[in-house]
Amino acid sequence: MNVKKQIWSLARMVLPAVGFTLICMGAYLVSQQNEPEYTWRVIPAYIMIVIGFLVILIGVFWAICHSMKSKMYQRGRQQNIQVYTIERPSSFPPSYEESQGSLASLDTAPEFVVVVEGVDVVMSLAPPLYSQDSSEVPDCTWSWEQPPPYSQVEQVLQEQVDAEEQRETLSGH
Repeated sequence: MNVKKQIWSLARMVLPAVGFTLICMGAYLVSQQNEPEYTWRVIPAYIMIVIGFLVILIGVFWAICHSMKSKMYQRGRQQNIQVYTIERPSSFPPSYEESQGSLASLDTAPEFVVVVEGVDVVMSLAPPLYSQDSSEVPDCTWSWEQPPPYSQVEQVLQEQVDAEEQRETLSGH
């Protein structure tokens, strides 16, 4: 039985090479036939090329399918899969699961009802903010006030630019 497996394995490896050889031989024979009276000799050369392509395809797909099948059987046998993990240093933020677990442990996560286009939308707190030390409690206070209009922000920026220019003129630059 072991010899039979080795022969099939050898056939899987040699089949694409045989196909490539047939293609090369057919192309060589086609290149040698220049005269029109030899058209009947060209037909076997083209048949060799077509058979060569088929043999290459069969060999490649046979090898791929066999390797996939053997991998699937090996995967089914293994029961214990070891996963190696790396411990995260304390300077890294907590993982998403840890941050969600700490949120669920509060038991009374405040929820807000916001009306958006006539529909009540329930909003809860966002995931916790990350900090250098995960034992710190992040500040989760915010207000629902509207942002200032663009004209007001533009006016504040213009005042800052004017103050900067005034400092430069006073310093003599």
